[in-house]
Amino acid sequence: MTTVAQLTDFSDRLSPMVVKELRQGLRTRLFGGVMLALHALLVLITLMTASSTGGQARGLMDGLVSFTLCLIFPLCGFSALAGEMQANTMDMLVLTRLSTWRIVFGKWAAIIVQSLLVTISVVPYLVARYVFGGSELGADLVSLFQQWMISIVLTAAVVALSTQKHFWLRALILGLPLVITVFGSFAQIIIGIMGRATFSSGVQPQFLGYVSAVAVTAWLVFALLSFGASRIAPASSMLPVRKRLVNLAALIVLSGLAWWVDPVGLVGVMMMVLVVASLDAMTDDVNNIPSLYLPFYQRGFVGRLVSWFLAPGWMHGFLYSLLLFGVCSGLLLWLRGGGDAARLWLLGGCLWQMALFGHILAIQRRGEYLGAFFAGLCIQLLLTFLTVLVVNVSKFKTDLEWVACVMPWNAFGAPSKPFVGQWSYFQVGVMLSTLWPIFLTLPALLAFLRTRTARRQARQFALSSHE
Repeated sequence: MTTVAQLTDFSDRLSPMVVKELRQGLRTRLFGGVMLALHALLVLITLMTASSTGGQARGLMDGLVSFTLCLIFPLCGFSALAGEMQANTMDMLVLTRLSTWRIVFGKWAAIIVQSLLVTISVVPYLVARYVFGGSELGADLVSLFQQWMISIVLTAAVVALSTQKHFWLRALILGLPLVITVFGSFAQIIIGIMGRATFSSGVQPQFLGYVSAVAVTAWLVFALLSFGASRIAPASSMLPVRKRLVNLAALIVLSGLAWWVDPVGLVGVMMMVLVVASLDAMTDDVNNIPSLYLPFYQRGFVGRLVSWFLAPGWMHGFLYSLLLFGVCSGLLLWLRGGGDAARLWLLGGCLWQMALFGHILAIQRRGEYLGAFFAGLCIQLLLTFLTVLVVNVSKFKTDLEWVACVMPWNAFGAPSKPFVGQWSYFQVGVMLSTLWPIFLTLPALLAFLRTRTARRQARQFALSSHE
């Protein structure tokens, strides 16, 4: 009796979105071409390493791998979601009962699995380099793993921004960071935010440094993918609440790890988490839907109080950002003194000023907050340059020095430069940065007024359910 071998395929436990995208990705000419070209070049470089004792061949190999993992594969997600929206297939994906998070995650997972295959295929060349060139195999493997982590973070960023329909906007937002990544500096900032602890002496600090790098990577991937998922989620989605809770937990956990591993890096970790969390929260769309507020009003006074900071909508995100920056600045003031606390608050002033410019530009364009924020950043940088130019070129330089203090970025550039009497540029800039959240309160109040009907109906539903 003959037995028939059963054909096996991907497990049903895998997300169908991952299976679909991975099948299509592995069949593309891009993946096959990149794999063949990379290995052909690596063979030549390995032969060069075997015949030479210099480090030029090793540097060429590292640069080639970094270019492939940190530029080519992330760019594969450049039109991942924009293509679905332009082809009008997003509604069909939603009808399959896949959540927006699973759709975005599937797009991202398919690309990082391909990059993982390429990463694993590079390991034999590292072994050959160790045999021929005498390099440290352990350090090379750790460096390769860090490059793959950088790749998955950049891929998440590209996939998240692919929700923007405008090609030029995606190109502008992604162009500069990816160019900097090619030279390695931006990549080291993302994953090596606790880098000094990673190279510390001793097993425990080194292990905790690796744990911190993995934790930062995992949080960044979640934050970026959630950012993209919220852009294609239905208006009644509560995803912004989950995002803000996770970002709050990440702020607590990563700050604790930074304080334990290397207290000097605490300020940098707080700045990174606060920037990502604030930009995400202050770009949420405003929807006048009672179901967004009903879960909060059903929990009484505490729920209503929490809704001011966690409810969907950029005006609640602004209060959420203001609360996080205020608490973290107060904590740094208690732990490290006024200098670090002032720098953190000044960073908040930069974000709130950019948000003010963005929301002024988007006052008649609901749902276009990300593009307006980018335009606000451009306006902010232009005004910063113009104020510096006016102060340095004008004949009335001494009378116009106060103009430079209006832009928060100028205070970062001249922290100890004297201004008036006992006050420095930095101190005046920190005090003026308090004005920007006050100015931002006006458009936030207008957004609150637009949701007044939804909040009133949610309160009535909550009262009727208790009766």
